[in-house]
Amino acid sequence: MAASPVYLRLLEAEKAFGERRILSRASFRLSRGEKAVLIGPNGAGKTTLFRILAGRESLDGGRLERLRGIRVFYLPQDFRPKGGSVWELAYRSTPLWAAEQLLEQLPPEESAAAWERVRELGFWKGRVGRTLADFGLGEELWEREVAGLSGGEGVRLGLAMAFLSGAEVLLLDEPTTHLDLRMRLRLEELLLAYPGALGLISHDRALVGRVASTVYHLEAAQLIRVAGGYASYLQEKERIQRTVEKARKEAEKERERLLEAVPDRRRPGQDRRRAQKAQLRERAQRIEAPEPLPPERRWSLEIAAEGTPRLVAEVRGLKKSYARHPRPDTPEPLEARTVLRGVNLRIFRGDRIALLGPNGAGKTTLLRVLLGQEWPDEGERELMPGVRTAYLDQHFHGLEPDKGLFEQFRERFGEARASAMLGRMGFRPPHWFDPPARFSGGERARAGLALLSGLRAGLLVLDEPTNHLELELLEALERALIEYPGTLLFVSHDRALVQKVATRFWGIEEGRLVEYPGYREAEAAMLGKPALRQNPYGELLSEPEALSEERDLEAERLALRERLDQPGLSERERARLRADLLALEDELWQRYAAEFYRPHPYRHAVVEEGLPVFADVEMGLWHFWSSEGSLEGERVGGAVLLAGEAPRRTLQGALRILFELEDIGLVTYQGKAYERPFIRPPAPTSRRRRKPRAGTV
Repeated sequence: MAASPVYLRLLEAEKAFGERRILSRASFRLSRGEKAVLIGPNGAGKTTLFRILAGRESLDGGRLERLRGIRVFYLPQDFRPKGGSVWELAYRSTPLWAAEQLLEQLPPEESAAAWERVRELGFWKGRVGRTLADFGLGEELWEREVAGLSGGEGVRLGLAMAFLSGAEVLLLDEPTTHLDLRMRLRLEELLLAYPGALGLISHDRALVGRVASTVYHLEAAQLIRVAGGYASYLQEKERIQRTVEKARKEAEKERERLLEAVPDRRRPGQDRRRAQKAQLRERAQRIEAPEPLPPERRWSLEIAAEGTPRLVAEVRGLKKSYARHPRPDTPEPLEARTVLRGVNLRIFRGDRIALLGPNGAGKTTLLRVLLGQEWPDEGERELMPGVRTAYLDQHFHGLEPDKGLFEQFRERFGEARASAMLGRMGFRPPHWFDPPARFSGGERARAGLALLSGLRAGLLVLDEPTNHLELELLEALERALIEYPGTLLFVSHDRALVQKVATRFWGIEEGRLVEYPGYREAEAAMLGKPALRQNPYGELLSEPEALSEERDLEAERLALRERLDQPGLSERERARLRADLLALEDELWQRYAAEFYRPHPYRHAVVEEGLPVFADVEMGLWHFWSSEGSLEGERVGGAVLLAGEAPRRTLQGALRILFELEDIGLVTYQGKAYERPFIRPPAPTSRRRRKPRAGTV
């Protein structure tokens, strides 16, 4: 079978900006049908490499080879198109537009063949509309001038142009930054079906894992190629590190051996030995030890939390609308757009909620209303007394844009602690005094994580926290959120993060808040497929008496604390207030403890390599689930037949439950049979969990 032609090839490439080296003897190739993902830390030079491949940046050394006649479409980060309407730019990217331009330049006697070509390409006009719609650019936007598009709309137009171009090579630099879940999944489908060569820079691990056939890693001017997806890259990277280090040591050892091979003692045949010595020295100098790989940076992030009451926040009957301003060509006033309607919710201590939905659905609005940063048109919202919140918005991540970074941290945490926090997140003193408005997206995201590490919030609210984060830092954030002991509400389109961190999944559909049983159902709903939905908020039940009492006790506790902080109290008054506060806190502790130790709503739970796996059974049908996936099972005689797609730890947890806790002898899954071991390990202790109240979040 003939090898696929190589479309782009980079040989012995050298590139530097002043003293900063970007590429050192780098090699890169991209063949037809290959899907190469380029990863590496922010600032390593990934965008520069793509600009070189696209012919927009020159090399200092080496050469770039391009197969004759191929077309390359390069989509930069935050693509900002200029000139014309949305439809015009999309249409100009198609082969049909190029054929029309050719027709206009031909003399009449040669135009007949060109006209025939144009007629053959007539289907492109229909494809333009479908592709624009795929990326959320409906007919109402087709006549809009591209200069008036938002950053997200511009990137989506760029993606539509890429797939309309018919180019043999696509180079896409961070195309998912402004895409919601539905569009990311659609982009994934298009990339998998794309027949040409693909170069992709992305921090979306789910996308990289599904699409990549090759991974390139760029760091410290060294470019490493690994065949296979992201999982293969993670395994191979460690092996390459060991191999390079071993080769470097062997080269040094061989160089030393050659230099010491011939003694310098004077004896007969000295001239011959001197010549032999010179030859050996020359051979030793020609031995090139490979440069050691840069040490992998292990980011460390910890997020502390304060205690909260059992009920953390509540919203009743929320409605929120925004006035729509008329366009210059339609001066008639437009009706207000209702973003949220009939929203009722409760957030309880320990909830880890992912808020999902398409761009523009109202997710950020709901967060801001919940935190009191915007007022609802109708309804009530309440954060319980004593709940400390931390909110990281998606643009400046909780920081003031025009105030020096170090000054903001020093005011909050003191000079010594501020220095340590910024240093841990990779900020050096020369940049401490710059305001976040001057930072890149990745630098602002790192500054936000540094801020997060110093806050002790009982309720953490994050709006797109993973935007612009490099993979290693994204994984550090993921670990920190998994270990975070407080209550979490976050918006994210990062599928890997949502599946690993969230235990509850909310969505906004046509302004109404719904809950999905799991991530799969949420993903199906985002794609417009049939999916199970729960809507316990539409008819909010009356508040239970116990919950109302706890609310009153929390308010009383807060009032006692405030009175204790007042100056001028006598020792007798202070002692009496302390006694009242201790008695009140003891009563609250008893209530919360009773709630926490209620029987759990699942039949079994085990922890498999740090992952909680739950199981329930109803009418002979088993359901196993974790934050990574789920399985269904049916009992047939003494065996259980499992179905579904689940990662290894979820499957192992299900097997432990069936073998150790249910005494099942045989389990089959995807054509493989699993038998109960003869020697069982000690059965795990099932963790108990609060059973949610009916009709509440």
